[in-house]
Amino acid sequence: GVAAAMFAIAWGGNEFTPLLVMYKGNGLPVTTVDLLLFDYVLGIVPALLIGGPLSDRYGRRTLLRPAPLIGAAGSLLLAFGSASVPLLSAGRVLCGVALGLAMAVGSSWLKELSQPPFGPELPAGTGARRSAMSLTGGFAVGAGVAGVLAQWAPLPNTLAYLINVMLCLVAAVWV
Repeated sequence: GVAAAMFAIAWGGNEFTPLLVMYKGNGLPVTTVDLLLFDYVLGIVPALLIGGPLSDRYGRRTLLRPAPLIGAAGSLLLAFGSASVPLLSAGRVLCGVALGLAMAVGSSWLKELSQPPFGPELPAGTGARRSAMSLTGGFAVGAGVAGVLAQWAPLPNTLAYLINVMLCLVAAVWV
């Protein structure tokens, strides 16, 4: 469940990138699109900085459980806010917060779950590899699917984001 949440959140964090060309083609100025990239940083950096220490204090589950829901909310704003820069901006910030939590808290939790007493004795580094592959897989698949859907599927501004919403909701239940 933790790996699935990390995968879904990473998908949502990176699906915006291949759609930049579409947003520029829809009339958004280059500076606005660049600011939308920066909005992501506004969410991810604080979540990275405070997520880990807060999860040490309050527990990994407490901090990670809302992360897929935050990611789903961000993707919903992106899906239905394509004509509104404030909605796109808010969606990007929320996706950044979710990813910061997934990276800081999810990585730690997945490492802990990959060793006794939560799992069998595994080779050193197994938890780190699981974490890296969950995030990398989400980054790659999310960007690839979003680009393909925006190019050839109906609803180019919304479909990829709606798929991510569903993935995040499934992951939230699983966690």
